[in-house]
Amino acid sequence: MKQVFWQNEKEIEFNNDKGCLAYIYKITTEEHYFFRGAHAHATVSEITFILDGQNTYFLEDTFSNVSANDVLFYNKEVIHEEGNCLPSICIGLYGDIFSTLGKSFLLHLNEEDFAILAELAQNAYHLVKSNQVEMAESLILNLIIQQLNSLIYQNYSRLKLIIPSESTQKINLIKQYIDHHFQENIDIAFLSTENNSSRSYIQHQFKNIFLRTPINYLISRRVGEAQTILISKPDYPVTHIAFDMGFHSLSHFDHVFTKVSGISPTEYRNRYMN
Repeated sequence: MKQVFWQNEKEIEFNNDKGCLAYIYKITTEEHYFFRGAHAHATVSEITFILDGQNTYFLEDTFSNVSANDVLFYNKEVIHEEGNCLPSICIGLYGDIFSTLGKSFLLHLNEEDFAILAELAQNAYHLVKSNQVEMAESLILNLIIQQLNSLIYQNYSRLKLIIPSESTQKINLIKQYIDHHFQENIDIAFLSTENNSSRSYIQHQFKNIFLRTPINYLISRRVGEAQTILISKPDYPVTHIAFDMGFHSLSHFDHVFTKVSGISPTEYRNRYMN
């Protein structure tokens, strides 16, 4: 993973309709084994160009099959989990990009159209890597976004709007509680009782819908948000991140993070920011 730019929203001014570049990164085939946990960005929307392979991504409470020549977009505050990320280029933007389409979408393009977009994204990545950030931002906002908008309407039948999955109110309440309180000490048994259900019922129903237990989802949320902090705040101590995410010790955080991500928190930060 190669992170080459991260701009703090507090330090910039931008046109909310047009957007502003926050970061851009590239994931290669060799880095496919890194696991990206469930997370959301409070102020950043993301466009991801899938360069190769196929996988299942978790977007807006539902699972979507993703493959080469796909373009993914998720708006700010949308929870997403890529798992083992496919080779791709991801562009993070401040502002309400594609707001008229909804929060998230998946667009499958033919090889020729996708190749044009992918080449532009590669050029933007190399421009940022060469410290030509303004040129990269202009390329993204004035050419890539414009071209993508045109392709969306030309290929509307291939556009899949990502909407939340339909589940029972009880399970939705459990997941929403985890999403809003994952940094706290959460007692699943207590949540089950509060929703007039047994723990086994909640476990079973939650796993049927989200393909994991509430505890495993909680772990993915904590690790996913920790990953974001590790790369967006490179000077923030790992110990502070561990306690911020609800872990009771650095050793426990390190153990869980390594088990989920495949590498330790420190190694994750070092490789991402290299």
